[in-house]
Parts: sequence; C-alpha cells; structure tokens
Amino acid sequence: MKYLSLAISLGLTAMIFSMSQATGEESASMSMTLAQWISEHFVPAHWISLDQLHLLIRKGAHVGEYAVLGLSYALTIRLFRWPMEIMILLGLLVALGDEASQWLSEGRGPSLIDALVFDFSGFLLGGIIGRIVFCKINVS
Repeated sequence: MKYLSLAISLGLTAMIFSMSQATGEESASMSMTLAQWISEHFVPAHWISLDQLHLLIRKGAHVGEYAVLGLSYALTIRLFRWPMEIMILLGLLVALGDEASQWLSEGRGPSLIDALVFDFSGFLLGGIIGRIVFCKINVS
C-alpha cells in the first residue's frame, strides 16, 4: 500500500510538471475556454468580468492541483512514517521546481507568487486535510 501511495504521489508530481510545459498560449487557451463556458452557463455577466473569472480559474487551478498533491503526499508520509517536516519540504521544493521549470516553456515564466501563495498553500491545505483524514490509518 505504501509503495502504491508513493507511486501515485510521484505520478501526480510528474503530471503537474508536465502541465507546466504547455506554452503560455496553450495554457491560457485551456483556462479561457473553461472561463467562457462557466460564464455562459452559470455566472451572470454583471457579477464578474470574463477576465476576472479567467484569473480566478487559473489561480484556483494552482491551489486545487496542489491540494490534491498535498493530500496524496500526506498519505504517503503517514504510511512511510516519515516526519511531517519532509512533507513540508517536499511541497516547497515541488512548488518552486515546477514554477522554475516554466522557464523552459515558450511564452511562460516562473512566478514566486504562484509558487508560494497558490501552489505551496494549496499543498499545505491538502496536507492538513490529509493529516486529519489519515490520522486514523493504522500503519503498524
């Protein structure tokens, strides 16, 4: 079970890094398509502009994907009985490494704000939720 959890955590990490390799145009297009669909079907035009909704979706995606990653690593850390500091360090390194890797993508660049405010905080949120949920798991 613990090696499966580790494999899932590493797979999610690789998936996040691979999504960061999309060009700036591809990334913006995907999130704008979603923003337009949500705007047309669920959000009255006077509530929020399309640009504001697009920004919310982009930043929300950072928090969401990293929350899932933090949740996954929380289980992995629990199963391997590693100290919690390892999880915090992993979250920080993945967030910074993922943002730094965007230097390699056309039309994109790293953002310390994205790494620390959205990615790392999402990771911590998922990790805290995971810690609460998985604290009952017997790892003997």
